[in-house]
Amino acid sequence: MINSLEKEQIVSLIKKEVVPAIGCTEPIAVSLCVSKATEVLGTQPERIKVYLSANVLKNAMGVGIPGTRMVGLPIAVALGALIGKSEYGLQVLKDLTPGDVELGKQYISEKRLEIALKESITDNLYIEVHCIAGADEAQAVIRGTHTNFSYIAKNGDVFCDEVCNENGGVCKDEVTLTFAKVYEFATTVPVGDIRFILEAAELNRKASKLSHEGNYGHNVAKTVTGTLGKKIFGDSMLSHMMSYTAAACDARMDGAMIPVMSNSGSGNQGITATLPVLTFAEDTNCTEDELVRALILSHLTVVYIKQKLGRLSALCGCVAAATGASCGITHLMGGIIVRSLLL
Repeated sequence: MINSLEKEQIVSLIKKEVVPAIGCTEPIAVSLCVSKATEVLGTQPERIKVYLSANVLKNAMGVGIPGTRMVGLPIAVALGALIGKSEYGLQVLKDLTPGDVELGKQYISEKRLEIALKESITDNLYIEVHCIAGADEAQAVIRGTHTNFSYIAKNGDVFCDEVCNENGGVCKDEVTLTFAKVYEFATTVPVGDIRFILEAAELNRKASKLSHEGNYGHNVAKTVTGTLGKKIFGDSMLSHMMSYTAAACDARMDGAMIPVMSNSGSGNQGITATLPVLTFAEDTNCTEDELVRALILSHLTVVYIKQKLGRLSALCGCVAAATGASCGITHLMGGIIVRSLLL
């Protein structure tokens, strides 16, 4: 049985891991780290040095940066220094204007940036930023999770220096999940205590709708719902799940200036854990309470998997998220989890 303390810990864990984010979370996490180092420096940096783990570098190279119609790390780094606010977390660039983009382009053209692979680390998620102005230098490090500042310093004065789990598994003072605990929580906790998860449905639905109304990324959703797509996939619950989910992912990856609800530091994971469950619930006329429990089961399953695997693992995050969504949909279909699978 889950006691009241564990219930509070799990609610807190969900609220920490399921949060709004604008844009692909790897370059946005880099922007966040740059913004923090800039704030510590106290002035606009003259030069910025960024050192990244291989997985962060790879994931951030070719994705759209929200509101810029540009891709990749240089503009994310420049804007983090120019207009980023670390207090916004993974929405660090939400105050962006077209004028800011032009300033960011100028900052890049002045060759103020140095971006390189961080050697001799085993972390999957590691971001190290040095912001320099004159004789002053501020440093910030994000490590383990997309918003975890493990080191902050200026001119040798250290403000934060934490030992953390390298690959973002279970942090200190964080409840360790089992699937039995996930299932019991999702199916027994009073619905009123977990209704906040409906915000994920609302945010991700809006991103999907925006994509359907415009042209983003590869337009996968419009392909699925077009004339040929309907001949192949039909007009079914499955095609609805695919099109709604793909639409939101296309908008996010193409740099739409709209928040999505992420999971474990990934917008695509949050979308994939949400929209298949939501569309199935709507197509089958499930009650709101049933939807709430299914969404919690989906999202918390993803958090459980990421605790086991760590962040930016070799396993695609959307595979983990699809596993969560499958659990949520199975629950809505009336399925139960065999006791032996929970052990």
